[in-house]
Amino acid sequence: MKRNVYATYDVFPSAKGASTHIKEMILEASNHCDELQLFCLRGNNSLPAAQTDGKIFIKRYYNEEKLNYLQKASLFSKQLYIDVQKNKETIQVGHFRDIWSGMGMVMEPSIKTIFEVNALTSLELPYRYPNLTPSFLQKLRNLESQCLNKADIIITPSNVTKEYLKSAYNIHEDKITLIPNGTHIPNTFEKPEDAPDKYIIYFGAIQPWQGVDVLLKAMTYLEDFKDLKLVICLSVKERAFKPFKKLIEKLNLQERVILKSKLKKSELYNYIHFAEASIAPLKACDRNITQGCSPLKILETMACKTALIASELPVVNELVSEKEALLFEPDREQDLARCIRFILDSPEKKVEYVTNAFKRVKKDFLWNMQKEKLKKVYEKLIVAHE
Repeated sequence: MKRNVYATYDVFPSAKGASTHIKEMILEASNHCDELQLFCLRGNNSLPAAQTDGKIFIKRYYNEEKLNYLQKASLFSKQLYIDVQKNKETIQVGHFRDIWSGMGMVMEPSIKTIFEVNALTSLELPYRYPNLTPSFLQKLRNLESQCLNKADIIITPSNVTKEYLKSAYNIHEDKITLIPNGTHIPNTFEKPEDAPDKYIIYFGAIQPWQGVDVLLKAMTYLEDFKDLKLVICLSVKERAFKPFKKLIEKLNLQERVILKSKLKKSELYNYIHFAEASIAPLKACDRNITQGCSPLKILETMACKTALIASELPVVNELVSEKEALLFEPDREQDLARCIRFILDSPEKKVEYVTNAFKRVKKDFLWNMQKEKLKKVYEKLIVAHE
């Protein structure tokens, strides 16, 4: 029995973009073993604690609400280490997405490891818990450094992230493989029955760095488009949107914003395709500028043949140019409104953007292209393991 392990301190499956990425990664990882063991969070009782799907075995650790973040993360690491030790003689490659998954694997020297750096805990956690102390954040950075140095290969979807790992953690360039995010091209589209006649769309998560507040403020500069709606498709539960509802009321946008939550991919793609434009209003903050990211919403918009309006940031420029999207100055709602207005008033130019973006995504950003890069990483590590 030859096994590979994929571990993530996240719920799988879910409506989040991370879940889309995880699915594609484990499908490729499972091609290089007899059994792929996926260790993740359960989240709640709606998902089974253990599940087998073909050659993929999934074990979900229950996310106990009575535990705080650090207690849950530490427990996850310990339980993962125990499970890895049970099968260490048969495990070829251990692939992990975060330090809590990584500490359970890099401690076992017989396993070849991949650290998939999409985000760093030390940069993302302060957005969730703003009162974290400098000493605690340094401990997180120390754990990150351990995982980065002990991993055999690091993969990351963004060149911005790659450069940050080199400068902040002194990781040699040869150790890092760049594998951008990808997308699939939907086969058909059907306009949802409840979709407005004319709307723009935002879809995905709503963390502070996503810039949803900037988009809401931009809507106030488009009051002359009386029939224009903003459809927001959340990848999280609707209750998480509560702080934005207060802003919507303050801006008097109650009749112009339509909220959807945790849609199936096919349904989400339908909403995207029939929108006048899809907005990616990423903020100019450490998470986006220093750490980097590879926004799935940009690639999925391009694949859905929808006009894209995005913040002009280095991570965005890695995916699109001014030929494929309208780019606006980050955090500037008036500039965002200007771009939305341009798309609404310039149907011929809109078609040009959509056509160019669709060509670009087919050329560079399909999932099968990215998985081919991951395949080479696995083949290299398995040869080294043998």
